[in-house]
Amino acid sequence: MIGRSGVGTGPAGEDVLLRDGTIARVRDAVPGDRDRLVQLHEELSDRHRYERFFHVGDLDAARFVEGLLPRLAGGEAVAKVAVVDGHIAGLASCTRAAGDGEAELALVVADRHVHRGVATLLLEHLAVAAAEVGVTDLVTYVMADNAAAFDVLQNAGFELTSSPHRETVEVRFPVRLTEHVLAAMAAREQRADADSMGTLLRPRSVAVIGASRRESHPGHQVVRNLLRARFTGTVHPVNPHCDYLLGMRCHSSILDVAPVDLAVVAVPAAEVPKAVRECAQGGVRDVVILSSGFAEAGPEGRRLQDEVLAIARGSGMRVVGPNCLGVANTDPDVRLDATFSPMSAGRGRVAMMTQSGAVGIAALQRAEELGVGLSAFISSGNKADVSCNDLLMYAAEDHATDVVALYLESFGNPRKFSRLARQLSARKPIVALVGGSSRGGRQGALGHTASAVTSADAVDALFRQCGVIGVHGLEELLQTTSVLANQPLPAGRRVGIISNAGGPAILAADACESEGLQLTTLSAETMAAIREIVPDASSVQMPVDLGSGVGWEAYADVVSTIARSGEIDMLIALRTPLPGLSYASFTRALRTALRAGPDEDAPPVATVAVILDPHGPSRPISAGDHRVPVFSFPEDAARALGPIARYAEWRAEPHAPVAEAPAGSRVTAREVVARTLRAAPEGCRLPEPDARQLLAAYGIGVLPSVLADGAEEAVDAAEWVGYPVVVKVADPVAHRTDVGGVRVGLRSPDEVRLAAHELLGIAVERPGLIVQRQVPAGVELIAGVTQDEVFGPLVMVGYGGVYTELIEDRSFRLTPLNRADAAAAIAELRTAPLLAGYRGAPAADAAAVEHLLVCLGRLADDLPEVAEIDLNPVIVHERGVSVVDAKIRLHPAAQAPDPNVRRLRPPIGSIGSDWDT
Repeated sequence: MIGRSGVGTGPAGEDVLLRDGTIARVRDAVPGDRDRLVQLHEELSDRHRYERFFHVGDLDAARFVEGLLPRLAGGEAVAKVAVVDGHIAGLASCTRAAGDGEAELALVVADRHVHRGVATLLLEHLAVAAAEVGVTDLVTYVMADNAAAFDVLQNAGFELTSSPHRETVEVRFPVRLTEHVLAAMAAREQRADADSMGTLLRPRSVAVIGASRRESHPGHQVVRNLLRARFTGTVHPVNPHCDYLLGMRCHSSILDVAPVDLAVVAVPAAEVPKAVRECAQGGVRDVVILSSGFAEAGPEGRRLQDEVLAIARGSGMRVVGPNCLGVANTDPDVRLDATFSPMSAGRGRVAMMTQSGAVGIAALQRAEELGVGLSAFISSGNKADVSCNDLLMYAAEDHATDVVALYLESFGNPRKFSRLARQLSARKPIVALVGGSSRGGRQGALGHTASAVTSADAVDALFRQCGVIGVHGLEELLQTTSVLANQPLPAGRRVGIISNAGGPAILAADACESEGLQLTTLSAETMAAIREIVPDASSVQMPVDLGSGVGWEAYADVVSTIARSGEIDMLIALRTPLPGLSYASFTRALRTALRAGPDEDAPPVATVAVILDPHGPSRPISAGDHRVPVFSFPEDAARALGPIARYAEWRAEPHAPVAEAPAGSRVTAREVVARTLRAAPEGCRLPEPDARQLLAAYGIGVLPSVLADGAEEAVDAAEWVGYPVVVKVADPVAHRTDVGGVRVGLRSPDEVRLAAHELLGIAVERPGLIVQRQVPAGVELIAGVTQDEVFGPLVMVGYGGVYTELIEDRSFRLTPLNRADAAAAIAELRTAPLLAGYRGAPAADAAAVEHLLVCLGRLADDLPEVAEIDLNPVIVHERGVSVVDAKIRLHPAAQAPDPNVRRLRPPIGSIGSDWDT
């Protein structure tokens, strides 16, 4: 048998985008599908029926379906169907009779749905479902001339093995989701989602349902903004109580003007389901819902939001919102501003998403003041459907977007966000601000956009791993975005500072150092050149102070000299408002100096300007091929440059795939977990032998120990493990040292006997002793796993031993993590220099610690029932590590949906939590 039953319980499934943007639902096949499955096969063309059954016959369809359904019920088969517009568009199934892990694959797609990506979609979902119930390999038989079938199998990314048999070819492949398979799946998802979002942002017609004569009404403001932006398509105001609006005739219903590409809904929440239903009837393609009163308002609002989403999904419409500001696209061929913001987005190369409409309005206004132009803008609101992940996939394919800027109040599926962000950040920077990191902010977010915000540690870990530039305020978000959109990435951390006054230059140097930037040391040749240009300069070494009397020509020559020297990666050009250097002459100096750019052999220089006047101009200065962003204070400039330099380093590093767990480890580990939770369904701390077995399944060894009930048994145990030994109480207290429950360095039976008598008087809950061989000294670390309710498992490493809480030096990473992630987590520790050999001590084996963290990550990824792992101390030697003590706590947990499987964001009520960002 395959395992658990392959029959689903009803119509539940996953909504997924097909290649052309159509929404299909992939679900388990159920007995009630019998007639529709027969019809699917009977309606195949003769050619396709021949390719499916190797001959054309009338009875094959019914025979196959009637043979499949009992096998599903008996757990001998798994089957998935794709439903499009209420009809089954395709079926993928696998059946096995033998007891091994091989199953025979059958795949069929209705003629009218061929070439829409249905086959590969079904194969993806079937492979994951089959693997979950023990199938390891699929085998199928294909007509030798069936090129389309071979294309499907090859494009899926699996490792195929082919064996010709006369007119057919036997094809078999493992269902394991390798990096190659995952990459192929991600590429298909990205293309489909990007096309879907591109269609949403490039409508040829827009209807505004709820267009009002009241100027303060969102519906009125959307119509006004569409006209003000000179939208290249047609605009249709819809309001049964209004004849004309802003010179255009109003329609009483969307059905009077449908089909249109995009409908913007601005009616009370109770009226939204009717409006969306009429959009579905009229063939509207996409919907933006501005109305509030949905999931952010409580249980009834969540039910209403699910109802609206179900209506939209049933007709294949994408939904932005509800409770949002709207969408915009500044492409001159579109000029879409379907928002009710008083400020329109200027043209640029930044794609922005804000979950909050109010933050969106503030961001658009400040972006205009800072000269940050946008390629696209989406206010996602409650994210019923379109989410941050959709924008990331769109930006990856959009040639008009160079940078992505995000304001988020929640994460639904951080693992999918991580995968998408890693891929995008390797080519285009992402800058993100997360609201709700404080306790008060979290409470506000819950009532604002129905968000569940997680801990700052988890957010930081997520951003570090996937190359996202995290910022701490809206101004910082826009300023950092401005630098990325207008300047090249720096090749390193060397920064140069040029000023016409000493004090601001010193402040700039301090700010740069606090951000981890390195104030460059100029060569003697460069300093001599500066001195020749400005003989009375106060300082020609960094930070360069040219003095209050410097004019624009000399300032320009110095900027050019330093920028073209090859000795800096970033440049901060400072201007204090002094008579010798007016704003106009300062900008002229920058334009003149940077017009030619750096030497061909010199690295690109990211240049910013600081004009010490908070009320002065803030728009970038055009200079050469780039524009120079302007800051009011040097600290702001350093806060933008520091994260950008770190991002550039992350982008330049090779990113290795996550290593797989050892073969067979999952089976052993799951047996341990299942056995323990059967005995303790509410969860418990794992007994020490089981903890050792669980860790060993993932290649993590724990220092051997022997349990002794009395002093003489402790002596025998010491003789067995070998002196010197450590003896400690077996009572599972949190910290044995707090109660004097540990004795170390015992080298004789008498010492062990004395220590045992003392310790036996301490144990309360569980009498007894643990005896271990004492390992050589080394660097003591702590490693472990903790569960975040939204982000899932986090792997932790930090300074260990008895002072771990006092020192509080820890770093976190989300699973899955690779060796580079583990190395970065270790490097972040303040105590990391201890591993390199501090003050003459030998260097410790950091690579062994990296391996330990990767193994912990894989364990936590495979076993959601593991609530907590605490390995303390982990003693790091010159070669290898010794895990001295291990505590593992289990809790009951549902298996999370595989984040790699394509799916749209589900309704809130369909599962316990959101699974898309």
